[in-house]
This record gives sequence, structure tokens and C-alpha cells, in this order.
Amino acid sequence: MLWNLLNNWLFIGNYIPHGHCYLWQRELVALHIVSDLIIALAYYSIPVSLIYVVFKRKDLPFRNIFWLFGAFILSCGTTHLMEVWTLWHPVYWLSGSLKLITATISAYTAFALIPLIPEALVFTSPAQLGMINQILQTEIAERRESDARYQTLTEASPVGIFYADNSKNCLYVNERWCQIAGITCDEALGKGWLRGIHPDDRESVFAQWYSVAQEQLPFKSEYRFQRLDGGQVRWVFAQAVGQIGENGEVKSYVCTVTDITERKLVEEENRLLNETLENRIAERTVQMEISNQKLQNEVAYRQRIAITLLELTQLQNAILDSATYTIISTDTDGTIKTFNRAAQKLLGYSSEEVVGKFTPEIIHDPLEISKRAEVLSQELGVKIEPGFDIFITWPRRGIADENEWTYIRKDGSRFPVQLSVTALFDNEGNITGFLGVGQDISDAVAAATQRKQAEKELRDLTNALQNAVEGISLLDIEGHYVKINRAYARTCGYEPEEMLGMAWQITVHPDDVEMLTLAYQEMLISGKVEVEARGVRKNGSFFYKQVTMVAACDEGGIFNGHHCFMKDITDRKLTETALQESEFKYRQIVELAEEGIWVIDSNARTTYVNRAMARMLGYSELEMFGRPLWDFMDEPEKQQALENFERRKQGIAEQHEFKFKTKDGKDIWTYMSASPLLDDRGNMLSCCALIYNITDRKESERQMLQLTEDLKRSNKELEQFAYVASHDLQEPLRAVTSYAQLLAQRYQGNLDAKADKYINYIVDGSTRMQQLINDLLAYSRLGTRGKEFEPADSNAAVKQSLCNLQIAIAETKAVITCESMPTVMADEFQLVQLFQNLLANGIKFCREDIPLIHIAAGRQDSEWVFSVRDNGIGIDPQYADRIFIIFCRLHGRREYSGTGIGLAMCKRIVERHGGRIWVESQEGKGATFYFTIPIIST
Repeated sequence: MLWNLLNNWLFIGNYIPHGHCYLWQRELVALHIVSDLIIALAYYSIPVSLIYVVFKRKDLPFRNIFWLFGAFILSCGTTHLMEVWTLWHPVYWLSGSLKLITATISAYTAFALIPLIPEALVFTSPAQLGMINQILQTEIAERRESDARYQTLTEASPVGIFYADNSKNCLYVNERWCQIAGITCDEALGKGWLRGIHPDDRESVFAQWYSVAQEQLPFKSEYRFQRLDGGQVRWVFAQAVGQIGENGEVKSYVCTVTDITERKLVEEENRLLNETLENRIAERTVQMEISNQKLQNEVAYRQRIAITLLELTQLQNAILDSATYTIISTDTDGTIKTFNRAAQKLLGYSSEEVVGKFTPEIIHDPLEISKRAEVLSQELGVKIEPGFDIFITWPRRGIADENEWTYIRKDGSRFPVQLSVTALFDNEGNITGFLGVGQDISDAVAAATQRKQAEKELRDLTNALQNAVEGISLLDIEGHYVKINRAYARTCGYEPEEMLGMAWQITVHPDDVEMLTLAYQEMLISGKVEVEARGVRKNGSFFYKQVTMVAACDEGGIFNGHHCFMKDITDRKLTETALQESEFKYRQIVELAEEGIWVIDSNARTTYVNRAMARMLGYSELEMFGRPLWDFMDEPEKQQALENFERRKQGIAEQHEFKFKTKDGKDIWTYMSASPLLDDRGNMLSCCALIYNITDRKESERQMLQLTEDLKRSNKELEQFAYVASHDLQEPLRAVTSYAQLLAQRYQGNLDAKADKYINYIVDGSTRMQQLINDLLAYSRLGTRGKEFEPADSNAAVKQSLCNLQIAIAETKAVITCESMPTVMADEFQLVQLFQNLLANGIKFCREDIPLIHIAAGRQDSEWVFSVRDNGIGIDPQYADRIFIIFCRLHGRREYSGTGIGLAMCKRIVERHGGRIWVESQEGKGATFYFTIPIIST
């Protein structure tokens, strides 16, 4: 039993390999092998990715379902490998068992997935994650603004500020802390701040810090800094508050340090006095000592507060009074509360004149305020009225408003300022007013303007010299190049850097060196000289140049070299020579030309015609000279000629056909190309036309057009006749066929053998006649009942034609393959008919074996090339054109049925679509039919 089971699983038994189902067609077998192997490879790679994700994400939910997915995909891949194996080895029991395993895993995975769906739906959606991310971004922006304000406050604070993590690592100290501790900010970071604490105080400070950290209480302590910079030991009062994290643990500390050295000195003196007093009043009660101690602590605390407030007040007043920039603060409605000395000095108002009486609008230009209101309205999308609100719109949103403004003094004079407006907040975060700090930037603006103008002028001058069309260079007394612009160097075939230090003789033709030397000596006397000479390029070629040498002197007027301005005149020199040579050639060409040349002036009068033009109209050249253009045409052409002449005056060149009148009154058709010549102002000086005589061609076109119209009418009549004739023949033929079939049914076998044979001839002939008439009717309808072209899917057309031929395909067991087909502009019904006729030919004209037909399409230039290849009987190449002629057959009806119209219909359909159709074949080796359809943009 077990042996039979293993034999069925592992051995082929009596089954045939799966490849026989594909008839061992190499392309089809290869297609399935490649497809199954790629699918199996993809299936095996997906579980690897899933296992990698499961191992990397230990917190991944639904881990078991990932293992099930991996097993399911792995088993699917194995089934595809078995599909490849069974092409040669028919182990179908083993293949079926693997599919059963795959089905079991798939079903189990599907059932295991159902209870997980509600849990998966609870997960946060991408939209919710996006909203959370947007909220976090907003909080980050607000926190950055808060950090910036905090940074400003800490740096300006009169007390030292210290920020550390829960491991006592310093993250930040302000400048005041460094001044008190006597170490730099960089030295204080990390554990470096610990070195600033006096060695005698470190242990007690650490113990107290550790104690309050355990209980999560604020840290308060007095200790000494030993000042590593060698300064005096400082006593400080430190307070630290821990920041509690989400897990309830302290994650960092913010500490303030106040210098209490002077107070400590006083307290030391007090301590000594107290010890003396305590010795004298030792007999006092413990209760008095406690009361006295409390009183001292209270006094000390109030002293510290008073000192701190005094320091802050003094610091604020010092900042306000010593600042060189205007500081103006207001309450929430804009009334000025603070007006510092710099503001009084710069604006000319006293503090008493403005404080509590006016808003900052008194010192601003109303026009600037209105413009700023428009800008803010556009930025915010909300109408902002001109007034105090334009200064505080951004500060109310927590954003400092920094802009350049123009302040107006009391005397009406103006000056520019850089104004920064911020909001002032109380302890609860409410806005209590606004602060504006203005910096006079008059000097900076003027200096920047002058600097920019000077830089622009220098850049313009440098660019002008470097990009000048003329070559410009500077040579020293010894004749070596010191400075060269691009035009000069490139004219000589060098880069500017290559010519620095080069002697001028290298760039001059040897025969012209002596001439330029004499010109140089003349320049020393007159200060300037111009000369034409030949130059030598780097590659050894010569060119003509016009050189202007100008003496150069230093500040003391002493000669120190000369400037050389060079212009390449090679083209001019060559042009002068070429013009002289071409003048004679031009006149000969114009006079001997077969085409007419006609030149008129701005008044349309003839100024020149060549012999061909005069001969074309039957005049002499002298007869046409000076006459207006209108003299050589009839009245109907004059209006068109006037319109054409107006376009020439506008500078428009054109080519068109025109009819003239010859001297003997005959009409002559011409094709003329007219080009106007304009002056600098755009006015036409003259117009030249090249004129061809196309009278014979016009007559040929007229005859061709008439012939085409006659041919169209004849074709239309023939199509109508074929349609009517074939349609009208249907009725009598149907009667003949019906009676012949009735005669065959009723008298078959009752007459002699010859009568039965004749009846069969009648039935067969009428049937073929009816098929012939139907095909002829279909052929005639191709041109008369075709639909408008529209986008048609060739894949759908092939599929429909296969559906129409399914009976023939089934009977012959034909194998038809098709590549991906394009969408074309076509009549979809006729496209189906085209494929159907070609496929039917491939099925019909086959050898004894199974018909194999392949359909393909490819793009070539501006058209699609379709091909239908079969393995049929083939065609002798000498008949490749004959098979597309209507009713033309290469085989008798007894060998292959048909009327001989199918390929003629294919040709007519393809030609209606603007394409071509042909066949490539060898007799006995099958045939490939090709046809094209143009690519038309929709």
C-alpha cells in the first residue's frame, strides 16, 4: 500500500508529461517556464522580506499572521515550481499533494485573518497620523519661538542660568554664569562645570543634589566657586527645579545662580558679631534663639529680593538710557508708555510730549502705513486697516515683526530705521503691551547704495572690456602683453592667460613687423596711430586686422606702455575682393537665368527686369523699365496685387501664384517669390521677385482635376451598380436555389443517376452563385458604408475575429497566438473583417498538420506594421501581387473553397485606411501577410 502511494507520488506511472498539452511548441513551453520560474522566485523572496520585518520589529502586532502569510506564499511558489517540473516529469500525485497543502494553509490563513480585521481597523489611519504630525509641527514651531525668547532672556539675565540633565551633565550656561564661575561656556559643558565648585563644597553640594533628586524636590543651596581664572572665590545662591518626564522621573534641571559674595561677607561679619552676642546672652532661652533665627532668615530673604529687584531696575534703566537705538513701548491699545533717550534725541520729542498721549503713528509716514496694510492683507488673506494694528499683527501671533520704516522727526525731517516689534507678556502669558526697537540705518543705507553703485559700475566696465567686440590689450614698454580681453585673445587663437608676457611680434605676420614698428615709433611722437596689418593666429593661419595704438602713462605722466585696440577685418577684406569678383558673375547669372527676375521701387515702378522676365511677358527690357506693376495685369488681379504690395511694404516676404497679362493679351500663370528690402527705419526701398512660368503646369492641373472628378464619378457609379446588381440578383437566385433544393429533396433517387447528378450541379452552382453575390455585395459596401475613423483597440478586433471563426478553429484545432496590439484610428468593423479574412486564409490554406498562426504588430516611423504568419501551403513569389486581385484564384474550387474576393477586400480596407498590404512567402513554407495603418494623432 505504502509502496503504491510512493510510486504514485514520486514516479510518472502511465501519465504523459504536461508539455504534450502545449504540443511541445518551444515558444509556448518557454513562456510557461519563464512565467512560473519568475512567479516562484517572487513568491520565495516575499517570505524573506516578511521574516526580516518580523525579526527587526519585535513589537510588531499579529506576528503569527506574518508566519502564516510566509508559509502560504512559500507553498504557492512551490506549486509553480512543480508546474515547471511536470512539463517533463508527470508526477501529478506529488503536484496535487503540494496543491492540497497550499489549499490547507490558505484556508487556515483566511480563517485566522477574520478575527484580526477588527483589531487592524482600530489602528490609526494615515489621515489621523497626518493630523497628529501637523499638530506636532505646530508645537515644534511654537517651542522654537519659545526657545528663542528663552535664549534672549537668559543671555540678558543678571543671574547665572545653568541647564543640566539627570546625570549632572551640563547642557547650557549663560554668560553671567561663566562670569560668576570664572570658566568659559565650552569648559562648563558636560562634567566640566563641576571643576568650578570649590573642592570643600563639592561633597555637600552633591549630597544635597542627590537627596532632592530622589524625592523630586527643588534644589536650593549656597556654595562657593573657586574661579579657575584665578579670580576671587565667589559665593553663590543656587536654585534648581527638575523637569519631570512622562514616566514620572526627573529628566533635566534648570538652575539659577546669584552672586551673594558681598552678602556673605556681611553675613560673615554678622556671624562674628552674633557669636560675640551669643556668648554674652547664652542664658537666653532656646525659644528666643529660634525666633531670632527665623527673623534673620526673613531679613536675609528680603534683602536678596530687594537686591535682585534693584539690580534688574538699574539694568533696565541703564539699557534704556545707554542704548543708541530707539526703544518705545506701548500698552495694548498703542498708547506710548516708554520713550528712551535715544528716541528723544533722534525724533526731537521729549518723553513728556508723547508718553501717555500718542501712539507710534505720530512718527510714521501715513503712506507707508497704508502700503504695509495692503501687504499684510495680501499675506494673511484678511483685510487689515491702516493704523496701529499693522505694527502688532505679527507680534500678536508670537512672531517678531522686522521691517525697514521711515521715522518722521518733530521738525518734519525723515530718516530710515530697522524696526523690530515684539509683544510683552505677563507671568500668565497674556499680552500686556508691545516693544519697538528701532536702529537708525541712514549711514548704512547711504554707504550700501554708494557701494552697490560703485560695484555695479566696476562690473559693468569689466564686463564691457571683457565682452567687447573689439580686441583690447595693454602692453608694457618692452612690448609684452600685460592685459588682454577675450575678443583680442580669441581673435589670435589663444586664451587670455596664454598671451600674458608674450611679445607682440609673435602675433604679427613677419612681412608686417617692420611696418608696425614704424607705426609704434609714430605713436610715441603723436600719442595715437591707426594701421592695418596681417596677424598670425596660434595655429599659424593669417588674418587681417585694424590696429589702433594709444600711448599709456602713469600718474606722473611718464610713458609706461601703450593700449592696443584691434578689430578683425578679415571678412571685410575678403568681401571686398569677393565683391569685385562676384559682380561680373552675378550679372551673368541674372541675365542668363531661365527664371524671371523683377525689381520694383517703393512706388511699384519697375527698376530692373532680366531678359527671361521680359521674354516671358513679350516685352523688351527697355519697354518694361519705369512702368508700374499694374500695367501687366487685368483689373481683377490689381486688387490682389495692391494687397500683396502693402504686405511687401510691411517687410513681409511671400511665395504665391499670380496671373499676368502678356503684351499680346494672353494670360500667363506664374509662381513668384517676393522679398522686400527695408532701410533702418523699416521703410521699403525696393522689392525683388523671382518668377517662374507655371502656365503649362496649371493647365495640366486643370486637366488632372477634371480627370479626377470624372474618375470619382465613374467609381461611385460602378460601386452603386455593383451594389444594386448584386442586391437585385439575390431574389431570382434565391428562387432558383429554393426550387433546385426542393427538386433535390423530392425527386432525389426517383430519377436516374444522371438526373441526380444534374440536380446536384444546379444546387451547387446556385449556392456558389449566392456566396459570390454576397461577397460582391460586401466588397461594394466597403467604400460606401464605411464608418468614420475613431480609436479602435486592435486586441478587441482580433478577439472578435477569433470569436467569429471559433467553429473553423475548433474543427481544424488551429493554434492562434497574438502579441500585444496597439490602438489605432480605424473603422473597427472593417478592422475585424480584415483580421477575420487573413486568419480564415491561414486556417483554410494549411497542410495536413495543425494550422499555427501568429499575429504581431510593431511601430515603424509614423505607422503601425501588422503581420499574420501561418504554416500553410505558401505562395510562389511570382503570384504575390496577383492574389489581391478580385476573383483571382491560384487553386481550383475542388481543392479549396472560396470566391477569390477575401484578399481583395483586405487590400481595399487597408487602402481606405491609408496603408499598404503585401505578402512574403515561399511555396510550401507558409506565408506572412503584412499591412500598415498610419499613426494619426487624435
